[in-house]
Amino acid sequence: MEQLPKKRMWLPSPGFLVFLGFLLVFAAIAIPGVLSAKRASNERTAATMLAMLRNAEADFRTNDWDGNKVNDFWTGDVSGLRYVVSAETKAQVKLIDITQADADSKPLLPLPKGTLPMMGYFFMALDRDDNCKGAEGEYKTDTDKSGRKVHHEKKFGFCAFPKNGWAGKHVFRVNETNTIFRQPGTEPGNSFPDNAELKSHWSPLN
Repeated sequence: MEQLPKKRMWLPSPGFLVFLGFLLVFAAIAIPGVLSAKRASNERTAATMLAMLRNAEADFRTNDWDGNKVNDFWTGDVSGLRYVVSAETKAQVKLIDITQADADSKPLLPLPKGTLPMMGYFFMALDRDDNCKGAEGEYKTDTDKSGRKVHHEKKFGFCAFPKNGWAGKHVFRVNETNTIFRQPGTEPGNSFPDNAELKSHWSPLN
């Protein structure tokens, strides 16, 4: 009876092994660099968008965009600087980009598509200024006697924080002093740090 030929086991050639090793070494070197570059890009965008929030607040207060007859800052949330409707024009104020508005982690009203990170970062309106004690430090006040605690005549505070450590390694904050501060981490916190903490733990960007 004729015997069937034995199956031959395939073994990679030395050249293939060298090529595979090269690919693995290249990936080990290149991938962390790509991820680091992406995080850096995300962080630059987050800082830039905080500056946009700062500018939007100045515009909002100077021009009374919501028409409440008070020159005050909007402190209710981030998305309000896009979606708040003026009492006079009945139109949305649209002072910030829609992608930034939709990255609001604590919107007062549900967002059209839900909260979506912008370049890996979320944005949040802070609750208080730790340089002031008690009610004096609260950002959300009723300036126009409407019953809505969504304004402040002199103060505001915002935070940008990454969705995880892959998206970014720093948290950013800005307030009415216009300086953007950076600190390593991913947790947003709810307040703007006092001067002592700023000096010891935060780095000014401008």
